[in-house]
Amino acid sequence: MLSSIVSTTPTGSRLASRLRPPEVAALVGVLSLSAGLNFWNLSANGWANAFYTAAVQSGLHSGEAFLFGSSDWGNAISVDKPPLSLWLMGISVRIFGFNSWGILIPQALLGVATTALLYFVVRRRASAAAAVTTALAFATTPIVVLLSRYNNPDPLLIFLMVLGLAATLRGIESRRVRWFLAAGAVLGLGFLAKQFQVLLIAPALAGAVLSTGRWGWRKSLLNGGAAILSFAVVAGSWLAFVDLTPATSRPYVGGSTANSLTELTVGYNGINRITAADGYVTSLIPQEFGGTGSDAGLLRLFNANYNQEASWILFLGLACGAMSAWCLRRTRAKAIAIASALWLVTAYVLLSFMGLDIHTYYTVSLAPPLALTVGLGLEALSLAPRSARRRATMALGIGVSALASWLTLGSLVPSEPMHGLAVTTLVLGLGGAVLTAIPPPLPWINRAAACAAVIGLSIGPVATDFATVSRGQTGSSPASGSLTASPSSMSRFLASLRNSDPKWASELALGASPPAPLVERLADSNSSCRWAGATFPAQTAANWQLAIDRPVMPLGGFSAIDPSPTLDQFKKLAGEGSVCYLIDYPEMDPITSNQPAISEIIAWVRNTFSAYTVEGATVYRLRAAQ
Repeated sequence: MLSSIVSTTPTGSRLASRLRPPEVAALVGVLSLSAGLNFWNLSANGWANAFYTAAVQSGLHSGEAFLFGSSDWGNAISVDKPPLSLWLMGISVRIFGFNSWGILIPQALLGVATTALLYFVVRRRASAAAAVTTALAFATTPIVVLLSRYNNPDPLLIFLMVLGLAATLRGIESRRVRWFLAAGAVLGLGFLAKQFQVLLIAPALAGAVLSTGRWGWRKSLLNGGAAILSFAVVAGSWLAFVDLTPATSRPYVGGSTANSLTELTVGYNGINRITAADGYVTSLIPQEFGGTGSDAGLLRLFNANYNQEASWILFLGLACGAMSAWCLRRTRAKAIAIASALWLVTAYVLLSFMGLDIHTYYTVSLAPPLALTVGLGLEALSLAPRSARRRATMALGIGVSALASWLTLGSLVPSEPMHGLAVTTLVLGLGGAVLTAIPPPLPWINRAAACAAVIGLSIGPVATDFATVSRGQTGSSPASGSLTASPSSMSRFLASLRNSDPKWASELALGASPPAPLVERLADSNSSCRWAGATFPAQTAANWQLAIDRPVMPLGGFSAIDPSPTLDQFKKLAGEGSVCYLIDYPEMDPITSNQPAISEIIAWVRNTFSAYTVEGATVYRLRAAQ
């Protein structure tokens, strides 16, 4: 089948109508696999990241909460990201109902849509084999599967980045500025999903435009300027709208210290993410899990914290990126080959050396360029199958990736089923590498080499995918795969959190579970209260809000560090009867002691009101102090 697919390379605007039956079958197979991985057992994730789910719930009750992405429909504070992804989920729950499926269907569909988009982006410029390989590599990348079943903004961000790439390539090929305007607008929408992270692709797009050499510098700068202007209009309009709206007419901007979306963009979601020596992520990791220093470096993505997410074929992708950028320089695939290689290198370097405020799921940024480079590497090899250099490059990438997969699988605890697949992966991968390195005397050996390499390198990611979809994921830091043998790994830490060990860290990352007696009491609390309760951190506040279906104020926002509300503001709200209860968790004192805004409120409430405790939750009924 592969040989018949390779024989045809249709391009142009009528591509979809010219696909041959074997190619259509391959595409349908890949998309079916993607849909199966994304949708199977989807409800096991429940509310997934309750922080975002509570914001979607708030949007059902309040237009203001929907518009600004408020955590609660009392509109105390917004989530720490722009609301585009929340808007999409908000539309979905109005169609499918406010439930796990209603929340997660858009995410799963975005995963399938991005897989299809990558296929057609490559197919327009290269062979069907390259396009199918690209789509398959992306669809089976574990972190893609994980986030396509989760309600973080990343699936929408990745889709828009690939769409921006597609528009830029059309602009390069057609020489029409409208495509660059479209690319800038699409990336501007990406900014409304996850702010400056969308610009991770910018160096790749700039490199592709400047390397074509078809217009000269003046025309290239004009087109680039059009894209930048379009991006600035779309992204800047939201910045201006939020910051020019009076603070009394909108929720506090979560994640900022000055109630400013511009400050949030530049600081918390910008420079701080790259340079932070500590932060929310590291603050909740006990020393026995966090290690003694930074793990930043060229091998960071291969350590036990990250290697199951997207690093299975990373060496192959880097090798193929270099090979395709050079070998395809005189073909129709030149621009996409250069863009893919630069995108992969940019993402790899940034993730390897960024500060400690990093989540393992950030590795999703690697998935599209990694899939593209592998697919285009196959294209480069197919154009000169007897080239010793190309075969050696591909063989090296396959061999080293097989070794990395073997080490990753071997690093799992022996009781994990995936652990037993390590030797099979190594044997098949190295066998495929050896057969690839030497031009075979018979064609069938070539096919055997390809099969051995594909199967060997697919075992790890696919097994990880099945391990991921077989269990539920909740909280702010989901992770792919199985438990590793390393006692200081993130998978061990997350397993401890699921067992509430340590309890304060579990409540910070996953949120505390509301006791049933208190759920009933707060659900029936005085409806004149604007907020049924207030608590911290945001994951716990979200759990309470989802349980009682009443607005709950997350003191201090997501990380419980935002100065919202201040002590004076909270005293006023309590005196007015706007907040019925405060739910206190004394075990969180090690965290709140470092957050002045929250610690002052907690201290005042403890000294002013009487408490009672139910199943570990300490509750204060707020009323004006006598």
